[in-house]
Amino acid sequence: MFINFWNRFFTSLHSLLFLIFLLGILFPLFAEETSKEVNSTETKKEGGEVGNKTSIPLEDREDNKTSMDVFNQVYEHRLMFRGGWGIGKLSPAILNETGPAWFQNSLFRQITEPGAPLSIPYKPAKELGVNSQFWDIRYGYKNKFEVQFAEDTSLGVYSRDLPASNNFFSPRTDTYWASTFEGNRLLRFEGVSQHLRFSYTHPFSKIFMIGPSINFHRYTERNNISYGSYSTSRPEASVPNKATWSIGGDANAEYSMKGVLPGIFAKFKLRDWWELRARLELLDRKGNFSVLGSQIIQEVFSDGSSNLNAVVPAYGGKVRDKGTIFNLESSFQYCRFTLDIGMIRQDVKRTYDSYLGDTIGNVPRSDYSARSVYIGFAEMSNSIKHTVTEFYIMPGVSFFYDADKIY
Repeated sequence: MFINFWNRFFTSLHSLLFLIFLLGILFPLFAEETSKEVNSTETKKEGGEVGNKTSIPLEDREDNKTSMDVFNQVYEHRLMFRGGWGIGKLSPAILNETGPAWFQNSLFRQITEPGAPLSIPYKPAKELGVNSQFWDIRYGYKNKFEVQFAEDTSLGVYSRDLPASNNFFSPRTDTYWASTFEGNRLLRFEGVSQHLRFSYTHPFSKIFMIGPSINFHRYTERNNISYGSYSTSRPEASVPNKATWSIGGDANAEYSMKGVLPGIFAKFKLRDWWELRARLELLDRKGNFSVLGSQIIQEVFSDGSSNLNAVVPAYGGKVRDKGTIFNLESSFQYCRFTLDIGMIRQDVKRTYDSYLGDTIGNVPRSDYSARSVYIGFAEMSNSIKHTVTEFYIMPGVSFFYDADKIY
């Protein structure tokens, strides 16, 4: 119930971000009267000069030993809202595992189904483009302690010139002619990462801060895929001159993982209005996966008759991702407003602790290529690459607070 509450809250938060930006624009108009009241409380300094609190030199403030101790050299608390968009490149694990897995699985099939067609990959999948959406909420205390809740969503981009698929070659056997076919096509990719981060950065100089961070991380991945296959039996086969091919299908492969990610967070204050930030996290997340859908196979016989049959691919098990997440960000500030331009790079190796399943149906199994058979030895014996590189831009608005109340 708690998870459902937060899911509903953060879904509606996307629409609230726009209202927050409007509030950030209108807030200075309401703060003008407050500013006048603060100016009216000016006190006489020694020598008869008139000043207020903000005119006190930075070096005279006991709580500011360096220029990075607090926000804008004055305020202790900051609440920031950001939202933005990005583009990038994706090399999805679900496609990268298809080539070696189908080849090894077709070798294993020879034990129980002698003469079944081999699936030899000859054209790997290309990298996909992605469109990304980002938002986060940050609370900072004295520019040292920070709590951040962030979410980023990556959506695959497809086109006729950039198909997300693997191609295979099946050599000639005693019962089958040689053939080529498309084995696995990715129709849709959606990866959603949620981060709850706690960070502490210690100022080592007036421009440099560094410290540890910890990220309570949750990741979900949804893939919509279609399986392909094609084979033609020779005259020597028990059913001669029979063509069997997959004309369509739709399967959903879903992953749900979570983990605790340690990291290092650093800040470089190059100007009063310009800051560089870098974060490196060690990724280790575990969870479950499931694949379920349908595949339509057409059988065409030598007399011209044909049949349409549905088979059901169904798989599941335990999955684990290990690797790194690196984030580099350049932040520009004007008053309460910020514009952040950055890059996120995820380098992941995916492994399966368990992998069980089969493609169930009444079509002879030796006539088509299946993803896996019973136990996914091929999937469990390999680590699969999954990489995402994203470039983004995120405008934001901040609200500051100290003993003089809110700014």
